[in-house]
Amino acid sequence: MRTEDFDFDTGTRVMPADPVELRGRSRENGRMVVLDRSTDSIEHTVFSRIEDHLRPGDLLVLNDSYMLSNTLAFRHGDGTLDLNVYGHEPDGATIVKITAGQRLSPGTALTSVDDDQLTCTLIEPQPDDLWKVRFEPAERLIEALDQYGRRVDENIHLDPTSWRTKPDAYRSVYARKPGSLEIPSAGLHFSKELLDRVAAKGVELAYITLHVGATEVLAVRHISAENVEDHEVRPEYFEVGAEAAEQLNRAMAERRRVVAVGTTVMRTLESLMVGKEPGTTVRPQTNWTDLYIYPGFRFKVIDVLLTNLHRPRSSHIVLTAAFGGKELVMRSYAEIIDKGGYEFDMFGDSMLIL
Repeated sequence: MRTEDFDFDTGTRVMPADPVELRGRSRENGRMVVLDRSTDSIEHTVFSRIEDHLRPGDLLVLNDSYMLSNTLAFRHGDGTLDLNVYGHEPDGATIVKITAGQRLSPGTALTSVDDDQLTCTLIEPQPDDLWKVRFEPAERLIEALDQYGRRVDENIHLDPTSWRTKPDAYRSVYARKPGSLEIPSAGLHFSKELLDRVAAKGVELAYITLHVGATEVLAVRHISAENVEDHEVRPEYFEVGAEAAEQLNRAMAERRRVVAVGTTVMRTLESLMVGKEPGTTVRPQTNWTDLYIYPGFRFKVIDVLLTNLHRPRSSHIVLTAAFGGKELVMRSYAEIIDKGGYEFDMFGDSMLIL
């Protein structure tokens, strides 16, 4: 399938740089496009009406990860340098960008300025001025980033003052696990009050974790290959606990709808069933997924998807088309562009596919 089939005019897109709360708006008042696959229809509404499209018994699955600061200072000789964390690897290594005026070599050991117990050893240089490194002890990296880190970005231009003083504006209201390097953004639309109304309707809530990593930060969402099948995504870490696994098994056995809040949730849950038949019992697990979903993929878990409005020629819009149907999804984007006023990307508006 040709990548150009997932292109559209970018001239009229609005991509906000700040969360809605920092722009004087409430989370749930954004716009939402609803695609109904059963009727091949498109509805333009507001996010606060999402409860009208959810049913008692639905299982709403949420990603409870939140975005970390990504930059720490390390000692090097008589000076210091900044390490900007770009992504984690399944082998325990980490990809970083290093701000340094001098030449560095593999085997160089660095010590954190803020945490003397955290060290970093350079393993090997990577393309685009990146380095593969190893932090020890590995578990202290997340703690140090969460406690001492700064946010330095090429792809996300956050206001550093707001990031430090109003971190909750950049997180979903149910976020509780630090680890992502970019914002899991679909859930930003929910306020606590809206989630309470959804639960009161009889919708069950479940929580999984996927830490958004190199897939986002290294900007490999953009598909440069001529055919979508030739694109690759990088692995990301996920956790599905015993309670969430039990909720999923019960919902699927009872033929209740499983609603994924975000592409992170969809990738996680569909990864659990790769190579397995529909109806196979979901087991609690921690793992890495490099699942790339594009048209032709056979979905075994997800019945409804909530996602943001995505950029053209991105792995996210291809995933959305795989689930919603290419013709319906691309027709909806044509309407979105034609109507104007919609906001894209992580702080923008949303799409619900039934």
